Amino acid sequence: MHPRTRNIIVIAVVVIVIGAGLGTWYELSTHGSVTPSSCGPTETTTICVDQAETVDSLDPDVTFSTPGWAAVQQVYQGLVNYNGTSSTTFLPVLASALPTITYTYNPAVGANISTYTFTLREGVHFSNGDPYNAYVQWYSLYRSLLLAQGPQFILEENFYSTNFNPSNPLSYYSNLTNETSANTTLASDLNSWNFFNPTANEAAQMELPNQSFQVINNLTIALNLGYGYLASNYTYLLASISAPNSYAVDPSWIDANGGVTVGQVNDFLTTNTLGTGPYLLENYNDIGGGGYTLVPSSNYWGAAAAAAEPWNSLIQPAKLKVSIVFQQSLDVTVSDLQSGDVQMASFAYIGPSTIADLEGHSNIVVQSLPTVYGATSGSWWIYLNQSIYPFNNLSVRAAIAHAINYTQIIQQAFGGYAQQWVGPVPPSYPYYNPQNLSPYAFNLNLAKQEIADSPCANGACKGVSLKYAYLDIGSDWSETAQFLANDLAAIGLTITPVEISLPDLYVEQGFTNGVCNTATSVNGGPFPLGQEFYTSDYISPDDWTQNDAVNTGSANQCMSGYNNATVNNLTYAAAATADPTTLTSDYTTMTNLMYYNYTDIWLVVPTAFAVYTTNLHGFIENPMASAEPFSLLFNTDYLS
Repeated sequence: MHPRTRNIIVIAVVVIVIGAGLGTWYELSTHGSVTPSSCGPTETTTICVDQAETVDSLDPDVTFSTPGWAAVQQVYQGLVNYNGTSSTTFLPVLASALPTITYTYNPAVGANISTYTFTLREGVHFSNGDPYNAYVQWYSLYRSLLLAQGPQFILEENFYSTNFNPSNPLSYYSNLTNETSANTTLASDLNSWNFFNPTANEAAQMELPNQSFQVINNLTIALNLGYGYLASNYTYLLASISAPNSYAVDPSWIDANGGVTVGQVNDFLTTNTLGTGPYLLENYNDIGGGGYTLVPSSNYWGAAAAAAEPWNSLIQPAKLKVSIVFQQSLDVTVSDLQSGDVQMASFAYIGPSTIADLEGHSNIVVQSLPTVYGATSGSWWIYLNQSIYPFNNLSVRAAIAHAINYTQIIQQAFGGYAQQWVGPVPPSYPYYNPQNLSPYAFNLNLAKQEIADSPCANGACKGVSLKYAYLDIGSDWSETAQFLANDLAAIGLTITPVEISLPDLYVEQGFTNGVCNTATSVNGGPFPLGQEFYTSDYISPDDWTQNDAVNTGSANQCMSGYNNATVNNLTYAAAATADPTTLTSDYTTMTNLMYYNYTDIWLVVPTAFAVYTTNLHGFIENPMASAEPFSLLFNTDYLS
């Protein structure tokens, strides 16, 4: 099965996170930062934000970080997005309504597979006046697949590139030679066709059946599932296409600035934007101390539609300018909030003492958010590599699960701002822990009984070198590592905590010459056990199981090394199933198999917070959000 790319957003442990989209953490430069002169406690025309993280890319088909998603979602738009505060219902954006769903025979699968048909809004245009239509949407979706960057897999679950061959369509499982040839042809077409007013032949090609994205007419496009690696129907499609790599881009503008090259980033779009959204992005500087400005678009298409749909927050015009500063100093950010120089903040890390300090100021709101926000931002566990002694023994793994004092970790390392969980699906998600299994409990007597029934009995494993990798993102995790070392010493296991950075964790999840880096000396390893976590690209249970349960998952393959045929099969079967009874059964089975195997020691879901000043109003919180404070868009925000 397809190994999915690892996606990690910026985590704030004990936790304030900018949203809950996907992403990658990036180191900041050492440049200083400057609060814009337009910011201050009496400012009412500019919303000012201190943001600890820089942006990876401004190209919606490339960005794979929370800061990147926060930026591009203000400028670009897709067919649908999340409905207000909901993570399970959706509103139309560039589409005029939610799609109709029918079933069409798919020759790549040999069965009837769902087709989502969208009718598009009339009169939509990019900020430069270029029109948006079904042909432009077709271009945008295929461009996203052709670039083959980090977020490609989100579309590739269900869709694939096209060879314009209705009788033998291209799919994820097509011959590589045929795929390469088809992609070359498609890229040439994307770079040469007129998508605003295509020729009869160009339109006919885009209207051919049995391709992932099929134009029906100028204002209608069908998304035909089944060509991606799932090769099936998919329950969470609207969630997956709410991600930026499904958003509309301007073909003419891209063609004038480098065009489309298979598998390559367009450097111009990395730092420049042009979308249909309510904002223009200006003054972009991608280093620490830099930032960007979001200016309400004077040529925004959505003003009339928004007046007709006041309930649809996603299409409302922007009210105020937004100034983002890449502020790398926690002390400066806290000071800016306290003085009112900024109205919001995004923290790479914030601990209990800082939370307490911020809560003590009457002009600051420190809002703890429901569990789904923390779960989406990052749910954490300890991996035990089952192929490495002594973790290849079930009793050893069980002993570790019961030797850990979870209450001490939550109360002392996290200040009480965390909770235990049972994986592989995180809390508050559909089909989380259907059997309501209790989180692993600290029981030292039981742990000692388990270790006595293992090869580590009578201190036999004390001399085994066991390096434990943990992330250096805050004192919570360094304290947790020390607590773990003390807890495991009580059952005769000696672990040596080793700090690694998040980029190092990416390396550990990969291979060198076919060998998992966790099994080598890379970054100070080998690391037969360590700290792991995942964050959501969109809210669905399979977004997690495809990473932390299936054997090829990026958060599993080189970490726990768990490989269970039943779990592998059910992961993909459940992703293709809509029947609640079947899904409950599938996720119950997967949870039970991993729980009693002690595959991972499911540890904590830190609490997520939104931090903002009391004069900020109008924002709409959403668990999958990327803009501060936990909102999809800034467009409804205002100051008093």
